Amino acid sequence: MGASLFIGWNDNGQRESNFQRTGGFVNGGYWDAFGDLLDAVFLPEYPKLHEVIKPEEGEYLKFYSFVELDKKDFNKAVKLIREYLVKQQNPTEWQKMAAVVWEDVAEPYIIQDKRYQDD
Repeated sequence: MGASLFIGWNDNGQRESNFQRTGGFVNGGYWDAFGDLLDAVFLPEYPKLHEVIKPEEGEYLKFYSFVELDKKDFNKAVKLIREYLVKQQNPTEWQKMAAVVWEDVAEPYIIQDKRYQDD
């Protein structure tokens, strides 16, 4: 089992009612590992960001979402996750799985999002 990771909106010249969320699907253990990464990055000092990105999950609809973040919080979240990953020394297999989700699933959509600022 897994769930969806939503990063932003894909307008592609479509009418607003047809906008599609951009993101990807994450399988099983990788999903859980990424959730643990979000907890580690945001819960201690940024519970509001955590609440927006990792809302209470339902039994059948599981997702993490960056869609509702404004430009400032979007870039803050990206920066915090990147900093956390860079600081890991001797990451566990679980942490490596979370990093794979970030690098292979999230990052490609992050850098294409109109809110993204490369500082």
